Amino acid sequence: MKGRRMELHNIGIALSGGGIRATIFHLGLFKWLAENGLLEEVKRVSTVSGASLCVGLIYTHNDLTWPSSKTFLSAVLPSIEKVILTNDIQTSAVLRLIRSPYYWNKKPNVIARQLEHQWGIHGSLTDLSGSVAWYTNCTTYETGKRFRFCKENMGDYKIGYVEHPDIPLSHVMAASAGFPVLIGPYCLSTSGYKWSPSKYSSADYSAPDKIIHLWDGGVYDNLGLESIFTPENAGTLKDGLDYMIVSNASASIGPYRRQAGFTYSNLKRLLDISMDQVTSLRNRMVMDFIIRTNQGMYLKIGSSAEKITSVSKCPDDLRTHLLQECLSTSDSEKAMNYKTTLQKPKESDYQLLLRHGYEVANCTYLCYQK
Repeated sequence: MKGRRMELHNIGIALSGGGIRATIFHLGLFKWLAENGLLEEVKRVSTVSGASLCVGLIYTHNDLTWPSSKTFLSAVLPSIEKVILTNDIQTSAVLRLIRSPYYWNKKPNVIARQLEHQWGIHGSLTDLSGSVAWYTNCTTYETGKRFRFCKENMGDYKIGYVEHPDIPLSHVMAASAGFPVLIGPYCLSTSGYKWSPSKYSSADYSAPDKIIHLWDGGVYDNLGLESIFTPENAGTLKDGLDYMIVSNASASIGPYRRQAGFTYSNLKRLLDISMDQVTSLRNRMVMDFIIRTNQGMYLKIGSSAEKITSVSKCPDDLRTHLLQECLSTSDSEKAMNYKTTLQKPKESDYQLLLRHGYEVANCTYLCYQK
């Protein structure tokens, strides 16, 4: 539906994890932003797990620089599509582990290597250029806090920070995707870096242990909100931001029959429940802020045009148009239920997830933005 001018400026984006499902769904959001000339308005991007893979791909396929809207559509997105549909990160990593079982306890390192070989991820955090600040989120096992990577620094407020860390981009992405049980922690050797205390450190601060263990950022917060939003004073955007977009491609927590005895499936289920509850609490906080201020959009995978138009009570002509143009409810649910994996998707599944991410963004904006 044409004719509505996008008046969004100084945008902060928080993108959830969810494996390759999240990677492609978020690409759909970026496609929508690009088609509306809004990539130039993005100031901060905060990512978790599969979203970190998404943004890492965007930088990789534009010479480690944040792309313009035009470049994203004409060159970056087609290049990423080819890489995702041609290479299977998960299968390659499994084969590597079979050939070299001594890497079993270093699976994130294997993932990092496959990101380099299969997807062409290269460079380090210090090589990134452009005006966009990208924050990649992990969870520090030793402190239980959010560990962040960005060009300016890495660390958490308990163990301190390293200024301008020279660390491979592939390792940053793999650390963010280190889901417990399935992949495991990324082991970061701290000895090669100069650590400084944060303003919250105690007077007896000491540098971290020789090795710290970084888990998937989703264990702490699967929306990666802290880099763009603060809950103080009923919620405020970080300095320099006027609008936020939160894109949630988390898996749906459906019915599950417990298996007998101790199994990885049972343990993963408990982790999924815990992460879902944390995400639900943060969702409420974000939605309260968006409703009060009209300074953001919340996008959820699985939200069909039928649901969005119905809940928003948009005009009848807009509802009719969107229902005709967009995916059905069943196709939206199919996208939502796509498994959390790093396996190469079928082209039909790629196109479904990409289109769904685009349509959720478009429908939400048209139905709610005043």
